[in-house]
Order: sequence, then C-alpha cells, then structure tokens
Amino acid sequence: MKFRLPVAFLLAASACAHDPAGPGAARSETVQVGRAIIELRHGGDDAQTVEQVKRVLPRAVAAAERWGSLDTPVTLTVHATHDGLEAAAQRQGRPWMRAWARHDAVDLQSPRTWSRGRASDDALGQILAHELTHCMLFHAAGPGWEGHDIPVWFQEGMASVTADERHVRARAEALAAPESLVSSDSKLVYGTADRAFRFLLARHGENRVRLLLARLGEGRPFPDAFRDTMGVALADFERDLRGQLTALAVRG
Repeated sequence: MKFRLPVAFLLAASACAHDPAGPGAARSETVQVGRAIIELRHGGDDAQTVEQVKRVLPRAVAAAERWGSLDTPVTLTVHATHDGLEAAAQRQGRPWMRAWARHDAVDLQSPRTWSRGRASDDALGQILAHELTHCMLFHAAGPGWEGHDIPVWFQEGMASVTADERHVRARAEALAAPESLVSSDSKLVYGTADRAFRFLLARHGENRVRLLLARLGEGRPFPDAFRDTMGVALADFERDLRGQLTALAVRG
C-alpha cells in the first residue's frame, strides 16, 4: 500500500529519557508531527522500531487528519510481545491483532515479534494510520464517545478506508460485528465495515461525515447525529446497506 497524500511535516523529538538499568529498560520520547503530539514509549530493545515509527508517522497522521485534527496528545506504546499487547488492550484470544487504539493511546506489538519479524514502512504506516484514525474519531466525539452508540462498521470502516486498506470479503450478517465474530473471523468484520463506509461516502460524501463528527462532539448520540447530517434514519441506511451487501454476496 502506498500513501498518496503529500506531506510537509516537521518532526521534533525530545531527548530520550530512560532508565539507565540496561538496554531493555523502559524509554519514552515525544514527537511532534504538525500539531499532533505523540509520546512514544518502548523498551530499549525496540529502538529500531521506534525509529521506523517516527519515519512513517507524518504519513499516518496526515491520513488520519483527513477527518479532523489530532489535537489531543496520543501515547503510542510499543509492546515487546503479543501477550503484552493483549493485556494492554484487555482483549484476549486475538492472535491476528497487531495494534489497539483508545481515546488518547495506541498500543502496538513490536514488528520484530510478528510472524515475519519485521514490517515494511508501508505496512507499519498503514496500521498506524488505521489506529490514529480511531483516536481522531474518539477525540472528535468527545470524552463520552463510548456512550454515543457509534456502530462498529463506522469505527472500523472509517479507519480501514482512511488507511487505504483492501479487503475481499463482506457480508450483511457481519454488520453487527458481535465479539465472537470479531475473534473468529476478523477479516470478514473489517471487510464488511470497509464496504459499509465506502457505501456511506458514495451516497452522502465526505463533508457530511465531518458534520456527523461535529454533531457527535456536541454530545449527540450517533443515531441522532446520523439522521441530522445524512437526512435519513440510521436504521433505513443500514437496511439499504444490507441489501447492497446481500446482492454482492449473491453475485459473488
């Protein structure tokens, strides 16, 4: 995947503050990308990964800020093991997971512990764009975002489309994305979300999505904000979406 967004960002990194106990000791440094402030935390063994993260951050931030500013500091922690990532995310039994985002934080499994033991700049940049898009959405929706009833298809679809991911599979029954399906068939859930968000953009356009985020930031629940900005009830849109996904499945 190639990022096509032009960027002209200045990265300013603070001096590395760390425990001098040894090469694996915890370290942190702050990186500024435009207006976005990213605090990087890692063990000394992941210094090379952090240098790669800093290299791809301008593209990842630019992608996420397609929808709004990352104006709240984000802490990005590199975990040395997959178990460490699952513990931080409080999500177990997801061997496919490589990162997890919250309102003001991203947890990343070190690419040196991935199955291939590495990640290209494009692959790492894509993951960071995906996770930072989640942060941007949560920032835009405000501190009470979890109570706004934002559908999984919207959250994951926005992140997937913004990161320029490509998925093959999509099915109507995956729209609700129950936890069991996320764990057992994540590719189907993300592919369905990606198709759903592309359908939303094709029907209503990017500006209305930005207006929707603004309504969420005012404290409006997602169904109300959706109706106000899209001019159609969320249930009616999802009904049409299911019809589209069912038709695609039949043709496929």
